[in-house]
Amino acid sequence: MTNAFEIVIIAVAVVAILLSFTRYFRTGRVVAELGRSGTMWFEHEEDREVDERPGEDALETPIPRRPLRARY
Repeated sequence: MTNAFEIVIIAVAVVAILLSFTRYFRTGRVVAELGRSGTMWFEHEEDREVDERPGEDALETPIPRRPLRARY
């Protein structure tokens, strides 16, 4: 006789297998969109208009100084 824990594990495994066959989880779609979202780390320079691209010699603004806080 199986206990409830085994039934839950089997049910979760079956649901996971069924979900893996849906279009949302196809690896081709995931690989095609990999790194194409966000505006920070994975931004591609080719995605921007030519006028919006930063120059190669452009300098970033310095980080503003913050006053030190005392530790208690």
